[in-house]
Amino acid sequence: MLKRRNKKKLTVGQLIAFIVVFAVFFLFAVTLIYPMLWALLNSFKTNAEYFDDPFKFPEIWQFKNYVKVFDKLSVRTSYGTQVGLLGMFANSIWLSLCGSVLTVFSSTMVAYVVAKYDFRMKNFIYGLAIFIMIIPIVGNLPAQYKLYSDLHLRNSPLILITYTGGFGFNFIVLYGFFKNVSWSYAEAAFVDGAKNLRVFLSIMLPLAMPAIAALFVIQVVGLWNDYMTPLMYLGDFPTLSSGLYRFKTIMESGGSTDYPVYFAGILLATIPILVLFAFFSETIMQNTVAGGLKG
Repeated sequence: MLKRRNKKKLTVGQLIAFIVVFAVFFLFAVTLIYPMLWALLNSFKTNAEYFDDPFKFPEIWQFKNYVKVFDKLSVRTSYGTQVGLLGMFANSIWLSLCGSVLTVFSSTMVAYVVAKYDFRMKNFIYGLAIFIMIIPIVGNLPAQYKLYSDLHLRNSPLILITYTGGFGFNFIVLYGFFKNVSWSYAEAAFVDGAKNLRVFLSIMLPLAMPAIAALFVIQVVGLWNDYMTPLMYLGDFPTLSSGLYRFKTIMESGGSTDYPVYFAGILLATIPILVLFAFFSETIMQNTVAGGLKG
């Protein structure tokens, strides 16, 4: 026999709080969706229609703008060559995937050692990681720029080695994860003759995979949208974010203007991230923090 669920009625205060929270989040969603719809509408116009009325529907939908974007949208490198949209896609994929692998894996190793092993500088390293996150990023840009220049990392694929710091948000999340994993796993492996590296690779790393996967997706999204690093240090390897920004500045400084093609490029650049988030949003929400033994 089916049991009826007891529906708990909301109090007046709870109902008002729910309505207020819903209204706030609804308005926030509108501020995110409206610019996308506006750009989508204008990406199907001619340039003259866009300047005539950017809020009017196009008379004839210019689907060819999404073909023209591969030919028109490009930026020049210091060598005089042009990098088009496909080249920007390739640079974004390279930087996002490789940078995310190095960042998350280095943070995993550092967090595991700090969380599970006792040594003299343990507390200092953890405190340093917290302190680094507090410092505003703009405060260290001049020193960082000089360091990258002295090490000849500007306009070089070797800039990826700078993503192996091991600290930051990823370190904090993984440190908390490993702190909550029972050391009984490792002790059982030590009894069977396993060494520290084997315990990490065969036991701890698989246990941390849900958290690592969530952090990897977050890192990919962050690097895909990052325009400051490619703009400052990878001028000859423009990504979609930095390339679209440079293309816009060229148009505003008196170059040939074609805003509908520019909007089409923006929308094409967002598709991979929207698809990625659609597939892995549940992974991010549920597995950012995971545990080991339960009970």
